[in-house]
Order: sequence, then C-alpha cells, then structure tokens
Amino acid sequence: MTAAAITVAPKSGRKETLAIGIIGLVIAAIAAVAISQRQVEETLPRLYDWQISAFYDLGKVDRAVYSSLVVAMDELWWMHEDILSYNRDIAVEDSWPTMQELGEYYFLAPFAEDLFWSQYGEVKWSRVTSFSFEGSTVYHGFEGTTDEQSAYLVVLSHAHKGASFTNGGAIWMHADANAPAPDTVVRDSLILNGWKEVVPYSGAMEVKRIRRR
Repeated sequence: MTAAAITVAPKSGRKETLAIGIIGLVIAAIAAVAISQRQVEETLPRLYDWQISAFYDLGKVDRAVYSSLVVAMDELWWMHEDILSYNRDIAVEDSWPTMQELGEYYFLAPFAEDLFWSQYGEVKWSRVTSFSFEGSTVYHGFEGTTDEQSAYLVVLSHAHKGASFTNGGAIWMHADANAPAPDTVVRDSLILNGWKEVVPYSGAMEVKRIRRR
C-alpha cells in the first residue's frame, strides 16, 4: 500500500493581524478618553480688579521702580533685624531705617538720590511708622516727575504663618503720583482709596494668561 499525501494549507494571518489592530485602537481610544477626563488644566492665579500685573500692566518707569523696590524689601528687613539686634530696647517705630540712612548710609535704590533716582522721576520718599499698631511699616513714594508715573507704597509687616510669624511685604501703586500716604494699610481701605496691589507674575506666567484670553 502506498500512503496518500495530504497537503494542509496554512491559515492566513490576515484576520489575526486585523483583530489585534482593532483591539489596539480600541485600547488607545479608551485611554485617550480616560486621560482627557482626568486631566486638570493648569490655571494661573486670578487677577482681581484691585490688582495689577508687574509684568504686563506697568509702564517702563513704574516697572523699573517696582523692580528696585522688590530688591529693597529684602534689604529693609535685614536692616530692621540688625537695628533690633543692636538695640533691644528701641521703639518699634524707630527700628526701621530712616530716609536719610537709606540715602546717605545704605545707598539703597530707589530711595538714594543717585542716577537711578534722577532717571526715574526723582520720587520723594517718606517712612510712615504710624501703622505700627497694625503691625506694619510703610515707605511712601510720591510726586514723581515722569509722565504716567504712579505713587508707591511698600508695606512691610509680620504675617501669621501657623503658630509663628513670617516677614512679609507688598507693593501698592496709585495712578495719581501725588496720592498722599493712607490713614491705614487695611486692604479694603487701600482699595477704596484707589490703591492697587502689584502682583509679581513672571513673564512666562503672563504669556500663558494672555494666550488664554
């Protein structure tokens, strides 16, 4: 007897490949839907009506003065702590450097009457210590001579942080360069009298905010 040879044709892999492809697409679609539902859009801090952006809303002169005030705030705190460390019995209102000390001893911009001061409005500065009972000391800048220049407030205060205090500060501006020093640095009162807090948004943050308008 002779054995009959039987030839078995291999099954085509096309169907299996197609099925795997469809399954992969379904999985990708499900994953995309899940990610889109769980994704939290990054949001930028909101600007209130009584706030202005340091990067976007200030003119050239105000931006220059603001930048120097940001640096000066840290220096003022160091000076304040040095004065307290060497004069334990000193009154609170005398524990901050005077305008004469800032200009003639520390040469601290924008208070010192130097080239920067003359280029950016020759602003007059005063130290207001009558807010000590509120826990704040204020440096008030006014009567700047350049066009569209603001009046300035540097509010330095000890802020509560849990059970302790931390050094804090804020910069406010008024559209009227001749705006007088306020009677109080309570936020609502400053807002009612036309002062606006300058928010230190970075350039990158501002670009994102503008693009989302």
